[in-house]
Formats: sequence, structure tokens, C-alpha cells
Amino acid sequence: MIVKPIPVGTVSTQWDPSAYLKFAQLRQRPVIELLDHIKVENPQRIYDLGCGTGIATQLLAQRWPNAELIGVDSSAEMLAEATYLPIRALWQRRNLQEWHAELPADLLLAAAVLHFINGHEQLMPHLLSQLNPGGCLAAHMPNWRDAHWYRLMLETLEHAGVGGTPLGTRELRRSMAERPVLSLDCYYRLLAPLTQNLEIWETEYLQVVDGQSPIFDWVKVSALRPVLLTLDEQERNRFLSEYLKRVHEEYPPELDGRTLFSFKRTFIVARV
Repeated sequence: MIVKPIPVGTVSTQWDPSAYLKFAQLRQRPVIELLDHIKVENPQRIYDLGCGTGIATQLLAQRWPNAELIGVDSSAEMLAEATYLPIRALWQRRNLQEWHAELPADLLLAAAVLHFINGHEQLMPHLLSQLNPGGCLAAHMPNWRDAHWYRLMLETLEHAGVGGTPLGTRELRRSMAERPVLSLDCYYRLLAPLTQNLEIWETEYLQVVDGQSPIFDWVKVSALRPVLLTLDEQERNRFLSEYLKRVHEEYPPELDGRTLFSFKRTFIVARV
């Protein structure tokens, strides 16, 4: 398959609400699965951490319409999109690596955000400390480090430079190879002593996606952002050309024109 190169100017290095919302229904699915496991009856104060465009915030508002709902995100672009939702919520721009609740929470929801933050051995106990007694931390995290498309990204960074030299800095390649998401048993050993009730599980979704480059369209707004932000223009063009070729070869469309895209997520519901 011949893959046309994507001009750098057409690939945003900022959080792109429209690109993120393209797969809104698929991004809702793990949130719905997570909400089904939350047993908090009438939470008075809910924080949606990493709320983005408000995909999960809207579901929280539907389930608990009387709760004080605060959406927290670091992206002004994402929060601007979220303000158009027809729900009653406060929106706060905060860096989650330094976040503290202004008032203790009854529910902290973190949908597809904690995997961007290193040091879960310190992060998870910190989040639990922001809860009222009986409060709940509910999180799901993409666990993409062993995914084939992610390995292709690492290989492209390592070998797509001129003469086979690596692309980007050694720090970029090291950080992309790190694994912030821990194993399920590690999360249990970390959180069980701090909680009254704890559920941890993993789900692998077979996502069926449409488009000319649907896998790239998915990952460019999440896993690929650090790469696109760090590479200079020349390296970014080289990376995109090689990565798209590899992804199209490894993920050919089905007979119906759609592409199969497996995606694994880790879920945690912890009550203090």
C-alpha cells in the first residue's frame, strides 16, 4: 500500500478537541464500564480528573445530577470545548502532577489520564488522600506499552533517521519506552492496605474503526503527542512517513473497509 505523506502543518501538536471527539463513542465505552463498578450512592462532590472535552463529565452529570461536579484538565483547548456541554459543572485548568482537591472529594474519576503521569507508587496514595471517608477513586488507563502499534512507534523512533540513526533525543526515546502503568498485582499490593474495598481488572477491546488512517487518527491525540511535540519539523516529517507506512502494513483494512484495532485498559475502583 502506498501511503501519502502527511504535511507537518496538518498534524496538530496541541490537544485537538475535534480529533479527540472523532472517536467519542469508543472513548465512552470504558467510562461506562468503570461507572458500572462505582457503588457510591450520593456523592456530594465529584472531580473528573483529566476531563478533556467532558466525555466522562457528561456521564457523571447524568448519573449524579445533584452533585457538585468539577472538571479538571491542563488543556485550555479541551476545557473550552467542554464548556459547551449542557451540564452544570465547574471547569478548572490545573496540572494534575501538582493537583490537590480544594475540598475533599466523594468521588475522583480519572478516565484515560493517569498513564501520562509517572510515579504511581506516590500518585495513587496521594489521590486516595484527597477523598472523604467512604469516598471512591475510579480510574481507567490505556495499557498500550505492549500494543503492536506502540512497538512500531518505538521502532520508528529508533531506526527512521538518516542512515538508520535514531530520531529525537535519547531522553524522548527513553521516556516513550517507560511504563508508568503498573501490573495489576502491583496495584493491589499498593492500594489494598489503604482501602476498604478494591477492584482491579483489565479489559481488552476490539475496536472497529473507520477512515483512511484510523489508528493514526486515534493515537495522534494521545500516545503520539510527546513525539510530535519534541521532534523538529524535518524529523517529524520523516517519522510520520515511516510510521504511517508501518501502521498501514501491519493493520490492513478488512474486506468491509474497516480496521481492527485492539486496545487494552486497566481499571481500578478503590474505596477508602
